[in-house]
Amino acid sequence: MTGKRVPVAATDCGIALVAVLLVSSLVFVLVTGLLLALSIAHMVVRNHRESMVLARAAETGLVLAARHAEDASWDALLGGLVQAPGVDGAPGGVRTIEGGAAIALDDETSRLTCGLPGGCSDADRQVVTTARPWGANNPDWRLFLYGPLATLGSWRYPPPVYLLVWVGDDGREVDGNPRVDGGAGTSGAGVLRVHAMAIGRDGARQAVEAELVRACEPVWPGCPVGIRVQGRHDFQRSLP
Repeated sequence: MTGKRVPVAATDCGIALVAVLLVSSLVFVLVTGLLLALSIAHMVVRNHRESMVLARAAETGLVLAARHAEDASWDALLGGLVQAPGVDGAPGGVRTIEGGAAIALDDETSRLTCGLPGGCSDADRQVVTTARPWGANNPDWRLFLYGPLATLGSWRYPPPVYLLVWVGDDGREVDGNPRVDGGAGTSGAGVLRVHAMAIGRDGARQAVEAELVRACEPVWPGCPVGIRVQGRHDFQRSLP
């Protein structure tokens, strides 16, 4: 018995092709969306991890500054005459960090002191702002500790972080001279402001500010030795 071929209508072929294209497009959209979601999740986790690393590195800067400032003359610190051990050169110029980003130390100091790159006059520094409300007693920030974190201490697995720590006079002083510590018995004597910033290889940064206070000022018999860290305040700066 001989069978007969039944011709397939052209419209049936067209419908099948459209269905295949629709399914393929849907699969493509789903896969693309899944990959995008995974990429965003990975970026969020990576950024959170880096933010935590930078925050801990900035806190480490406070601890290192307190350790190195303990035996130093605070007038010398405020005058920019001494730097902590392990710094990578003079407290100025440009540093290239891991990842290729460049850090202009002078500009970073200037921005912190008066909010402007390229240097600050006394008039610039004395401008009253929310961040610098003390006028003539606004700090004249001096770089004290700076360099790759790996060179500033003994660490087992140091992250690729560049650390900068500035010291400045605290705002409680009223002598109008931010380059010397107040005399014994005056407001603000024996107190330094410290601003520590950690910068990652992609330019992300975290900063923390606090006060360093001598255990007792002036020193008297039985005075506990050491420096107390107080008044801590965090800053988040995702980009320079």
